[in-house]
Amino acid sequence: MRLRDWALDDRCYAVRLGASLMGVNLPTLTDATALKTGPALEIDGGILHGPADILQRLTSLPEVSREWHLGIGEERRDAWAESALERFSRLRQTALLAGLPTEGIPPQAFDLMTEIEDRLSDDRLRERPWVSGSHPGVADILLFPIAALSQDLEVPLDLYPAIRNFIRQFKALPGFMTMPGVPECH
Repeated sequence: MRLRDWALDDRCYAVRLGASLMGVNLPTLTDATALKTGPALEIDGGILHGPADILQRLTSLPEVSREWHLGIGEERRDAWAESALERFSRLRQTALLAGLPTEGIPPQAFDLMTEIEDRLSDDRLRERPWVSGSHPGVADILLFPIAALSQDLEVPLDLYPAIRNFIRQFKALPGFMTMPGVPECH
């Protein structure tokens, strides 16, 4: 089992983070195609693509606590979170690769952050401490890079108290790891 990875890609970070939280030793191979296509997991003689599918596969490993499997398939939260991560990844890549300064924060970034804020707030009102339920799961892992790296798009997190709380709560999990090159304040 090996992850084809690009260290500064947010989708690849989600997979590495999930593996670390789940206690899975996941060797990585730097692969520039992962910057465009996202992470790929070489496993059982095949290749699995997409952060949600990879993380869901990791939850099925015998050494991973069954608690990480919570929320999979429920209201398609994983699919929603993966879609959010893909939208964020495109916005972030555009911003980071821009040759000239951009004209403010992309409206799509505000839309995405508001969508996540609303989901997190609604879950909190329903006494769900995590998007996945009573324990963090795949959907939470997929959302964390968006929340933590949103400052790359200059989104002011003071507008999103539920997201700030989510970041603090997530960073306290055993096995949490930061993304290389990202300051601790993110």
